[in-house]
Amino acid sequence: GIGKATLGDTGTMTAAEARVHACDAMIIPAVLGAKSEPLNLGRLRRLISAGLRRALFLRDRGCAFPGCHRPPRHCQGHHIRHWADGGPTDLTNLVLMCAHHHRLLHRSGWEVRIAADGLPEFLPPVFIDRRRRPRRNNLHEPLPFAA
Repeated sequence: GIGKATLGDTGTMTAAEARVHACDAMIIPAVLGAKSEPLNLGRLRRLISAGLRRALFLRDRGCAFPGCHRPPRHCQGHHIRHWADGGPTDLTNLVLMCAHHHRLLHRSGWEVRIAADGLPEFLPPVFIDRRRRPRRNNLHEPLPFAA
């Protein structure tokens, strides 16, 4: 009930306000001690580990949504099958997305899946493409592969 919550680079709010917003948004809060040491990170399985985040950065190279140019540092991991519904926190169930496209995915009828080649592809809503043909982001430079 004391202290403040930090909202990235946009400001602060009271701890009580942060708890309400975190609950509404199904966000797992990080509780820090006096020396900023993590005391509680909620259910750890929902959080993306540093190694898994690096693998997402390498695979997706930025926001995976078709046509988006955002680099990996401006993106967040999205569970394709929601964690609350039993979706695992692993590379086959995650995709890197900027905040704008992450919100769009949740609200607009777009769907995402991992294709047979291991890369994410997006299915547009019917009002955009009646056949819902899969789309990919081809703007990010692919990693060179060893011969």
